[in-house]
Amino acid sequence: MQTCALTDLDIWQRVRQDDGAAFKVLFDRYWEKLYVYALNRLPSESDAQDVVQDVMISLWSRRATVNITTTLAAYLHAAVQYEVLAFLSRASKLAGRKEELEKTVLPAFISFLDPLQLKEFQSLVEAEVSRLPEKMQQVYRLRQEKDLSVREISRLLDVSEQTVRNQLNASYHKLRKHLKEAMLTAIFFQHF
Repeated sequence: MQTCALTDLDIWQRVRQDDGAAFKVLFDRYWEKLYVYALNRLPSESDAQDVVQDVMISLWSRRATVNITTTLAAYLHAAVQYEVLAFLSRASKLAGRKEELEKTVLPAFISFLDPLQLKEFQSLVEAEVSRLPEKMQQVYRLRQEKDLSVREISRLLDVSEQTVRNQLNASYHKLRKHLKEAMLTAIFFQHF
């Protein structure tokens, strides 16, 4: 395919007709510009790569329904800008929730337990953590027990920071689900 001769409109029309080669041309034409834009607004290279990849994957999967009313370059730029904002919002909420739990809910709950209940609860937490899938457990332990940052875990395990965040979110979700009943039981027995 003569890529230099194709206009963005030509490429987009071919992409809409399921032309994978045209999508590769589009990807190669815009990847670096979009990546640099995202990298200037995000804390790491892997986060910027994830954002641009998400935009490109979304564009390909929605190619039949996306109606671009501006230029392709403007559309892609706006899509990356939106994805960067969404990424920062998710990261902020996650950090806020974790901080809130650490500062308010968890100390209140632990102070509520007597030492024997606390020891039993810690054993239960350890048992639930050991039931997590191996990679998820490794990420969880590095974050919670070694107090490593997402970036440090990403580098140590040679995975993207988004992968680390996803593993942490999944582990928190699983643990929350399994430990909720134990917390309610502890609270129930404390009152009776």
